[in-house]
Formats: sequence, structure tokens, C-alpha cells
Amino acid sequence: MDYAIEYNGFSVVLEEYNDANWISDSNETKSTGGYTFTLGGGAITWRSVRQTIIARSSIEYEFVALEMAGSEAEWLKNFLANIPLGIKPTPSVSIHCDCQSAIAIAKNKNYNGKNRHI
Repeated sequence: MDYAIEYNGFSVVLEEYNDANWISDSNETKSTGGYTFTLGGGAITWRSVRQTIIARSSIEYEFVALEMAGSEAEWLKNFLANIPLGIKPTPSVSIHCDCQSAIAIAKNKNYNGKNRHI
């Protein structure tokens, strides 16, 4: 009760760092995806799990991992809105993904038929 961890000097932004890997072993059929959420510069939740689907590409694995993290982001936003914090976090969630192809597809507003399975 007398001790606490404080994160000073960081803005109160909920951030998500996301990654997925391609199948690393010939005996594997599913990829692993994971995420870490930070608030005010400190990690507050994380998860790494074998994905439940067999995807056709590494881009699709990234989108599956992003969807998993998106569900967690929605839950975290609702949770943080209902607990008393000194400062409320910003309403948006900053998502970080390292797959340039997945980012390009997400930003592309044109439908070309090639990505209909994602």
C-alpha cells in the first residue's frame, strides 16, 4: 500500500506495439503473433500466442495479430475510462506495426481484388 511505480515525463498515451512471425519450423503450420501495450511509457499488458488460423502470407499473419491487438485495445480503453487515474489517457490508441506491406495495404483505399481474403 505504501509503494507504487510512477512513470514520469511521458504523455499519457495508450500505445500498442505489434508483431507476427512467419512459420519458423517445417513442422509448424501456424504463426505466432503478439503485442505489448504501454501507457505513459511503461508496459501494462502483453501477449504472445500461436495464431488459430493458417494464413497464406506474412501480411495476413500481421493483420491477424493486429486484429487480436485491436480487441485488446478496445477493452483497455473501456477499462481505463472506468478507473480513477490522475490524468485520463488520450482517446486514441497509437498502433505500431513493423510490416511495411501491411501498412501499405491498410492505407490503400482502392480495392484490387487481390486482398479480398484479408
